[in-house]
Amino acid sequence: MTSDLERAFAFQQRVLARTSTRTRELPWGTAYFHDDFPLRYDANMAMVDRPLAGASADDLVVALDEAYDGFAHREVELASVADADSVALGMAGHDYAAEHMVVMARRREPDREPDLDAVEEIGLDEIQPFTAEVTLREPWGTAPGVAETMAEFRRVLVEGVGARFFAQRLDGRIGGSCELYLDGEIAQIEDVNTLEEFRGRGVARNVVLRAAEEAARSGATFVFLFADEQDWPRHLYGRLGFDEVGQSRLFTRWPEGTTRTAADGAG
Repeated sequence: MTSDLERAFAFQQRVLARTSTRTRELPWGTAYFHDDFPLRYDANMAMVDRPLAGASADDLVVALDEAYDGFAHREVELASVADADSVALGMAGHDYAAEHMVVMARRREPDREPDLDAVEEIGLDEIQPFTAEVTLREPWGTAPGVAETMAEFRRVLVEGVGARFFAQRLDGRIGGSCELYLDGEIAQIEDVNTLEEFRGRGVARNVVLRAAEEAARSGATFVFLFADEQDWPRHLYGRLGFDEVGQSRLFTRWPEGTTRTAADGAG
């Protein structure tokens, strides 16, 4: 029987496959690349969904270096926490930083009702400028070309997976948004953002639950999202009725001379 973690991981791979220009097989999974967007790490990442079977961190790093020839970064996600733990120390020795990712699926009603009427579905013409603004406010987002890359990739998501965007306006401008990817009975909510000046006003709650409702209306019975185990949004999603159904590990090596603060989040 397929677990919820396996379903989420497979869905993520389908999204990558449909938004990539090429792939490269690894002994333990697949690397996905979009050569037009090298600055978007999450569009150029490897997914390990098969057992490492005793392979070491050195083996994994060599395979990644071969696959990522011409790219400044490296990014790989492992579906098996046990395999990830077995190579974590070695990956750190190769300057890879680890993130503990939590897969959360909507299982319950939220702790309180959202204001769904405050949320609207918007198009590319509005989500792209907002994405650029969100990016420019991040330490890593001011590097040349990054904000433009993140904004333009929304078009790839629309064309590849039919991405939909939900936003709430406050004081006459978009204050927060999220994305929704649908494929049959499975849906993923992604890229939840609220501008700092509008935080604490229920924006994330509203846009996430509106996206979840739209997914259910479209026939999705499994609605999930990824969250950083050590970051505060995980607790918000719990209050919204999302429960942890599994974990994965994400290893990233940033370009030489780039600090994590400057590059983190370039996905």
